[in-house]
Amino acid sequence: MMLLHGVAVQNQDQSADGVYSYSLGVNPLSMILICLRPLNDTGTLANFVRWFELCQAINRVSVLFRGQSIVSLTGADAAALAVMRHGYQPWMANADNTNNERLCAVLPIYLGRRAYDPHSAFPASNKGDLVLELDIDDADTGYDDLQFTVETVEMLGASPKEFERKIQVGQTNAATGLVDFDLPLGNVIRGCLLFGTTGFAGATPAPSWGRVQLVANGVGIGYSSSDFETLHAMTGLRTSVPTDDHIHAENDTGGPTDPAHNFGLSYTQYAFMDLDPNGNDEFSIDTSKVSRFQIRSDVETANAVRVIPIERFLAGSLS
Repeated sequence: MMLLHGVAVQNQDQSADGVYSYSLGVNPLSMILICLRPLNDTGTLANFVRWFELCQAINRVSVLFRGQSIVSLTGADAAALAVMRHGYQPWMANADNTNNERLCAVLPIYLGRRAYDPHSAFPASNKGDLVLELDIDDADTGYDDLQFTVETVEMLGASPKEFERKIQVGQTNAATGLVDFDLPLGNVIRGCLLFGTTGFAGATPAPSWGRVQLVANGVGIGYSSSDFETLHAMTGLRTSVPTDDHIHAENDTGGPTDPAHNFGLSYTQYAFMDLDPNGNDEFSIDTSKVSRFQIRSDVETANAVRVIPIERFLAGSLS
């Protein structure tokens, strides 16, 4: 077995927003690395974009196998998932706020449970079967002239038994109180990334999700009850520094330097319900054995929410 890390899409300098499609390789695929390289547009220094914000330059990232979605989510969702599910620590090259300097931020898209796992990755396919689609925002507050490349991590000689499907589903809640959110059936679910328009913030927080539980056939399972903000903080179990928001601020009124440690600010709207904490599916839920699987939420602010279920697919299920 051998790793094959290479550039799948050479540097792209698109002149406008748009959706771009690229055929991927044929070998077993562990990760797709989307390398975003914009210029700073920081005439106003407060507009400097950090890793999570720069990932939002991707309106949507999709991986399709013969037209069927394997991955379909926003760049922000993919970033939150990389940190909260996979323990990824964000890095940027040249993370300087000087105007017109070029940055590089890498957004990893995991096709299996973890990076470099020969047993959990997308299996070998035929040429043209696997396609990457990127809906790109070429310029926004804090950056412009976005260039990007795509690199992949393939594993020659691997025979993956499974891969993970990550497709966002959403709804807009019309009222506060108890609301059920239906999740897909038929596969083992390893966790759910929650996004709410309103996160836990302010003097009187009222997050979109509020208190949540998992329900199978009307009965609580896995998470009998947990508050959104608790699930948000549980990310600390997977990674020691779950954000790129570590700030050392100087008091410019003449006082001493005031270090500020702001962890989790980028991900205020996200929480993760982990059903695979040990990486062996002992707590994962097999939804092929139930007729209905839901998140039941005591909604505190009625607005749009979405979920990205982490579904285990057997390699032999592809057709």
